[in-house]
Amino acid sequence: MKTGTQHHPVILLLAKRSKTNDPLDAWLAESRYSAHEARDVFQALEHVSDFTVRDTTDVVYLHVERLEAEMAMLESMLATTVGDSCASVIAYSDKDERNGDAGSDDFVGLARQLDRLIPNGPQAI
Repeated sequence: MKTGTQHHPVILLLAKRSKTNDPLDAWLAESRYSAHEARDVFQALEHVSDFTVRDTTDVVYLHVERLEAEMAMLESMLATTVGDSCASVIAYSDKDERNGDAGSDDFVGLARQLDRLIPNGPQAI
């Protein structure tokens, strides 16, 4: 019997959307990662702590007002409520203050971070 791909999910905190069609959202949709958009940190936490699902979502992402504050709150909540879930949290801003918004070619650094955390093949937790 084949088992599903299992690994610890990544929560990706993104800067607030600056436009309706966010390039990072489109990049995630076209990437190799299975992605789920959460409305808030509570929904993201609920999604990564659901132990009843066989195949985990690779990336749970959400757009937030303040990356640093939300990151600190989410990491604290993960430590106290989920325990040993080992979900990783990444804060990523695609804003370049000199050049404005980044394009899809500029997500290479994010892809490298995700590749380190999300294996390409079946893995056991």
